[in-house]
This record gives sequence, structure tokens and C-alpha cells, in this order.
Amino acid sequence: MATTNPTGRLTPAERRRRVRQLAAENKSNREIARQLGIHHRTVARDLDAPPAPAEAPQIAPPAPTSGDPRAPRLLHPLEPALIQDLNCLADPRTGALPEPIRRIIRAAADGRRADMLAAARRIADEEERQPSTGRGPVRAQVAP
Repeated sequence: MATTNPTGRLTPAERRRRVRQLAAENKSNREIARQLGIHHRTVARDLDAPPAPAEAPQIAPPAPTSGDPRAPRLLHPLEPALIQDLNCLADPRTGALPEPIRRIIRAAADGRRADMLAAARRIADEEERQPSTGRGPVRAQVAP
């Protein structure tokens, strides 16, 4: 093989996770193999293997200092039933959700973001309309 793995040696679980990520980006098995420095049949075998069970939530790693963006993560844990439903809907080969479902989720999230932005603007407008007293902060009176 002409290329080598620039990231060092991966454990099998890490390699399978990375293979699934790259496959979700619609890369071919050979492209994935070249990028990870493994054989294309290993890529196919990793994609055919069942996905690893979900691990316990991990503490977020410290902020990167090399300028790399921080990986996205969920702020709140999902309900187990919702996780099962999403796993049933995901493509077994790549682990990606079908595009129509992704569009529905994105539309719902965009609607929620618009509602939150409108509420923030409404609060900011109310604060601007309140007459200011022209005085600084009120000091407490201290008894002698």
C-alpha cells in the first residue's frame, strides 16, 4: 500500500467508527482505505460488522489548542426509546439517517431556532423601550 496511516495505529473499534464516519460522507471503500492506510476489504468488513453498542457519555475533551474545531456533541442525553428509534431508521451499512428524515429534523430545529431568536429579539426590544432613570446603580444605605 502506497499510503500510510498519518494518525497512528487505531484500535479496531476506533477504526470501525472512523470507517463509518467516512462512509457517511459518501466516500468509496478504496478512498476510505487510502485515507486510513488499510486494505479496502478491511473497510468492507468493518462496514458489514454490527455497530458497537453505545458507550456511556464521556466528559468533553479539553478545548483543542491546535485550532481544530471541537467535535459536535449533544447538550442533553436522549431518551433510550428515541435512540432505539433512530437506530432502527439509520442505514445499517453507514449508520447515517435517510435524507428525508434528516430534512424533517433540520426543519423542526430551524423552526425552534427561529422561535428562540424571535423571543430574544422581543426581550431586547422591551429592554430598549423601558425608560432609563438617568441614574447609575442604586447604592444601599448603611446605618451609622
